[in-house]
Amino acid sequence: MQHSPPLVLATSPRPRAAAGIRQSWLRCADLDPRLLADPDPLPLADLRLRIEAHRPLLGHAEPSLCALGSLADSTGSIVVLADPSGLILHERGNPGFLDKARRIALRPGVSWAESRRGTNAIGTALHEGRAVAVHGAEHFLARNRILSCHAAPVFSGRGEILGILDLTGPAATLCDYALPLVRRLARGIGNRLLADSPLRRMIFHPGTQDAPDAEPAILLLDDEARIAGANEAALQALDADWQLIGTPWAQWIDGPLRDGPAQWRRHDGRPLAGRLETPVRPARAARRDPARQRPGPVDLPGLPEPDAVQRTLLRHGVQAVDAGLAVLLHGETGTGKEVLARHIHAGSARRDGAFIAINCAALPEHLIESELFGYEAGAFTGARRDGARGLLRQAHQGILFLDEIGDMPLGLQTRLLRVLQEREVQPLGSEKRFPLDFGLISASHQDLQALVARGLFRADLYYRLQDMPLELPPLRQHPDLADFVAGQYRLLGGRLHPDAAAALARHAWPGNYRELRSVLRRLRCQYPDHPAITPAQLPAGLAVRPATPADDLAGAMPSGQPDDAVLPGHPAPDAGTAVRLRDLEQAAIRQALQDCGGNVSRAARRLGVHRSTLYRKLK
Repeated sequence: MQHSPPLVLATSPRPRAAAGIRQSWLRCADLDPRLLADPDPLPLADLRLRIEAHRPLLGHAEPSLCALGSLADSTGSIVVLADPSGLILHERGNPGFLDKARRIALRPGVSWAESRRGTNAIGTALHEGRAVAVHGAEHFLARNRILSCHAAPVFSGRGEILGILDLTGPAATLCDYALPLVRRLARGIGNRLLADSPLRRMIFHPGTQDAPDAEPAILLLDDEARIAGANEAALQALDADWQLIGTPWAQWIDGPLRDGPAQWRRHDGRPLAGRLETPVRPARAARRDPARQRPGPVDLPGLPEPDAVQRTLLRHGVQAVDAGLAVLLHGETGTGKEVLARHIHAGSARRDGAFIAINCAALPEHLIESELFGYEAGAFTGARRDGARGLLRQAHQGILFLDEIGDMPLGLQTRLLRVLQEREVQPLGSEKRFPLDFGLISASHQDLQALVARGLFRADLYYRLQDMPLELPPLRQHPDLADFVAGQYRLLGGRLHPDAAAALARHAWPGNYRELRSVLRRLRCQYPDHPAITPAQLPAGLAVRPATPADDLAGAMPSGQPDDAVLPGHPAPDAGTAVRLRDLEQAAIRQALQDCGGNVSRAARRLGVHRSTLYRKLK
């Protein structure tokens, strides 16, 4: 390991620094200086896995990297591409400056998030969600003052940050053109990702004629003419934000919806000119019934139909599986992870193949390997005479669903990772290898990142599983819980009095949808002919959560108070209530972080607590 010079923090940003830089310094002031020491890069094997996980981003970024790399080489600079966590995946440019950059850990395999490197263009652009320039003394770490950095986020069609494009050179050179250029090339990466989508796309410009030299506005439309993706130019042209995703196309634009050139109008009458394109489906998908390709709810006997929230997750899951991405479902027990996985299978291009579900927590450890990988006849005592194919081979051409993946033993995680990398399996006792082609969906109620940090789950396997992470919210966070509960009971042929529905909506539902179905079936069995179930007829012992919204609960705890502090004027809760309050607080924190894209400072403001309090609760 190369020894780094002593860590020196700058004392304050220069007087004329932009407000965004000052805000970044305030965020960094609370960081532990030990976290800001130059880190060792990821091991090469782990970096390769991270690069493989972001292969689509790197592929579509290549034209921008090439263009910017040529400029960087001639100007004594380098171009960098980082992933959504700030970890550098790729760099190129002037060899002399590459060497200087690596001396201060600006190299692949190192995270330049603000929490690790202080104020810098990559980390600050990631935090702010916008293009940022950080020049010389504006860097929080004094040793990084040799840099002049210009970074811009690469957005997905849904507004998520996919990565950060950065141009970094010596602080002695300050180029006014650098930031607009980086921003334009970063947007070009996002546009190429959109253009590669199998969905219909509307490409247009404000006005009555195409503007070839201007960035085109792009909207992706699903089969129901809802907006499934957009670029920043489309948001600007429609005077909208990312909330337009999932809304009907006709809510924003008037005009014909048919392939070819067209003239449209915004609802305020302003003209739009462009064309509608329907990409040619891949040959494999074209041979199937188009109605079976739709990424929407599918009528599956014995399975509940997804609600509005789950339909959004379903659409993302189907698109991910059809694109060859691994889907990771996370949610509390009873939130319907396997149900969603089965709907994803039924709505995907792999629906004609098998759906093989494996509960990693239920299989005895000594049987997991033989059940997964199969075995030859006589491979071990007790083996079947003719051997077994194994569940991985049974999932060939279909979907493999690994439930409670967090409970898989570490030894088997290594072998599973090898199977996922090589896409072939060697049964126990056999010298043959069999090719595999399956879609992968995993699920867990545990925090896999926490397991990775504790050494209980392989980091490389985790990154292989979470190409598309989907969070299933708990039932108590349903936006219209009383109406939803009443509707579910109507599906069983009964009716709830509004007061009964409201009472059920105040239940904590620790078992989520599974518990709800059990309670409603019990009511239907007990009162088959009752016109409307009243609160008096509800099962005894339902734990009712406080009527205070979860967000208010999270913000009600004063900063600096211990987790078990009692608010003034409130009696100390009993043990059961305390557990439920912690559950609600954790749910509120998870929801706030999800709503804020993982941005801890914004989540803290939304919850009404100090950032340090939120960090403590996260730990």
